[in-house]
Formats: sequence, structure tokens, C-alpha cells
Amino acid sequence: MQKSSTFSNLRRRLAPFIRPMLEHFPPLRFMAVAILKIKQQGSMERCGLQFELPSGDFGVTLEAESTGEYEPVTTHIMQSILKEGMTFIDIGAHVGLFTMPAAKWVGKSGRVVAFEPHPENFAMLSRNAATNSLHPELVNAAVSNVAGSVQLHASTFNSGDHQIYHSASRKGISVDCVKLDEFFSSEDRVDLIKMDVQGAESAAFHGMERLLKNNTSVKVIWELSPAQLKDAGDDAASLLDWLASLGFDFTIVDDVTGAVEPATAEEVLRRCPSDSYVNILSQRNA
Repeated sequence: MQKSSTFSNLRRRLAPFIRPMLEHFPPLRFMAVAILKIKQQGSMERCGLQFELPSGDFGVTLEAESTGEYEPVTTHIMQSILKEGMTFIDIGAHVGLFTMPAAKWVGKSGRVVAFEPHPENFAMLSRNAATNSLHPELVNAAVSNVAGSVQLHASTFNSGDHQIYHSASRKGISVDCVKLDEFFSSEDRVDLIKMDVQGAESAAFHGMERLLKNNTSVKVIWELSPAQLKDAGDDAASLLDWLASLGFDFTIVDDVTGAVEPATAEEVLRRCPSDSYVNILSQRNA
């Protein structure tokens, strides 16, 4: 945990400076990615499962191979929540680092539905499911407040940073997009949602409003990045206020320090720098 905390803290502090450099200087990006492709193994063991990881990756793979784990506090919280027979939704599933453990924890009587829009990530997600003999429902689509086709702006150096909304000059690829209120029926029970969609959180939340209202005990673990929300034309304070209006509270889940602390919306905004991010557990307290 100490190694993970040190790395994550360093990454959080440096990311706002390194990301623009890699984004806007192709020669530097090409060299850095080439070095990582040589050094990274592209695999890890996690929660007793085997995973293939993207190589040449400054996101998940760099953290996982540098520390030997990935978001350990969030993982522990998820495991404490998910029981046999429960339903879990993974939005922005990447290659399945949360999808596959969840499928193991809820068992054959449970249900796991994972959404991942990027074709290469989705292919790896599918292979990781097969490798571990698990059978979650895998959906090759983004999640938002619209259904149909959208442009996904792909990062060339961070496989976990592909975005529907992006202000820089990334190339876009056409991907399918769904609204959860249309994907799931009004009778579907949902126990836990994890969402990491790089600035599309507000749109995704509004596209699942009925699902959130119908499932009064649902819990949501989601990543808040004020800067990415702003790029999407949304506002972090407004999103927190909207969730509060539905009865949700906020607990900051800090995978850097290990702290899990309840917070008001105002405290969340103070503790999440505008150019960084924080994981949040939202639930309704009886």
C-alpha cells in the first residue's frame, strides 16, 4: 500500500503538467510511449485473476506495473459491498480490472454488465474475461444521456483517457452510445455502479436518472474531474447538487492516502483541485 500511495501521489501531482506535454508534443510522446512498450510487461495478477494490460500506456498499466496493484482502497470498498447474487454495472470498464473481480464476487447468481467503447480496450476486456473463465455481459459502447453513435476522442498514450468530450486536437472514432434508462428495464435491480468516463459523468448520470430513482439502495463509485466536466460543458458543483437532490451523499475515496471520509459537496470541491480528480462513493442513507 505504501508503494502504491507514493506512486499515486506523485502521479496526481505531476499529471497536470505531463499530460499536456505528451498531448501536444508528438516527438516527446512517440519516444516516451516507445520506451514504455519496451519496459512494460503488459500483464498483472489482481484479486486472484490474470489480466492482460495495454503496453506503452501512461495510465493503468504504468500504475499497475509500478505498484503491483490498482486503486486498492476502491477495490476493497467494492468487495465489501458486492455479495452473491448482486448486480454490478461497470461504466468505462477499460480492460476489466474491476469487471472481473466483481463477476467473481457476485457469482453465477449475480449479474455484471460492463460498458467499454474503445475497440482495442474492448477486445482486451473480452480476452481477460475468457482467460479467467468469467462471463460478465460485455457491451462495446459508451454511456451518456443520448443513444446512437458518438465520436470517441482517443488518447495515444493513455488507454484509460479516451473521451467523448475533448477540447484538444485528438482524432475521433465513431462508437455506439447508450442511455442506461433505455438499456435497463424499470424492473432491473442494480446494487453498485462504478463509473470512470473522463468528463462524461454528468451526461451519463442524467441518462440513468430513472434507474437511480428506482433503485433506492444503489451505490455509485465515480470519478470527479472538474476540468474534464468543464470541457464537456458541465459543472462539478451543479452535478453534485443534482445528485444531492436525488438523496445521494458523498464520501471521498482516496487511493493515495487510504482515507475514506464523508464530505459535503462544498468539501468535495475544495479537496478536488480543478486540474485533478477524486473518487467518490455516493449512496443514500436511510
